[in-house]
Order: sequence, then structure tokens, then C-alpha cells
Amino acid sequence: MFPLIRPIFVCAFMVLFNAACFAANVLIPENNPLDGSQFHGLTGELGKGDHHKDTITFKNGQFRSLDCEDLGFEPAPYSVKKIGDSHHFTSTLLSTDRGKLEWEGTILGDNAEAKFRWLHKRWYWNIDRQYWFRGKRESGL
Repeated sequence: MFPLIRPIFVCAFMVLFNAACFAANVLIPENNPLDGSQFHGLTGELGKGDHHKDTITFKNGQFRSLDCEDLGFEPAPYSVKKIGDSHHFTSTLLSTDRGKLEWEGTILGDNAEAKFRWLHKRWYWNIDRQYWFRGKRESGL
């Protein structure tokens, strides 16, 4: 009966969503300067030294930690907010058998610094550990 209601609703939703993102100064992942970036560096448990290398990537709206991916944590959408010259990002990586990693970090120029928290509830004990990452931008994804 009203064939134009659905397209009008979809268009209105998109306009409101983009306006809300603009008002909150949040960039849509497909249109932000982080997408296509890759950073290689060191990581370790918070309060301790580094213990291995990792590479984090931002591609097609998805955040990946290659080291964590090897442990079963899947790529996930990320959000990013520009504050001054830096970009602040967050993402939560999930694993079917190892819990989740809650990432938050800052990109300033060619440098990335992040913290991530590993949370895993188990029937015999829970894991709640915090880690850090520091890396430099690599060219080409």
C-alpha cells in the first residue's frame, strides 16, 4: 500500500546515523584515516617487559591483532574518534574458547600505543590480565 515507506525509512536512518557520528566526532570506519594502516611492534603484560612481537591492522572496518588471531581471537569492527592530532580506537576481539580481548589505543602520526584486557570466565578460575602494545606504522596492507 505504501511502497515508498521502506526506502524513506532507510534513508532517514542513514542520515540520522551519520549525523549522530558527526556530532559525536566519531568516524565511520570505512571513511577514516586508520583504515588500511598496519603497525608492528612489541607487546607484553602490563607492568612487565615485552615478551613478543605483534602486528595490528585496520582494514575494511575490521581491527586485527595477528598474534592474538593465531590464538583464536577473530577480527572485529572497531570505532575511532579523532582528538586533536591523534586517533583513539576501541575494539573487542572474541574467541570461542579463550574469552575476549578489549582493546583501546591511540595513534599519533606513525606511532601506536594501546592497552588490552584479556577476560575469560571459566568454571574453575577466571582470567583478567592487562597487556600493552607499542608499534610503528608499516607501509602497505
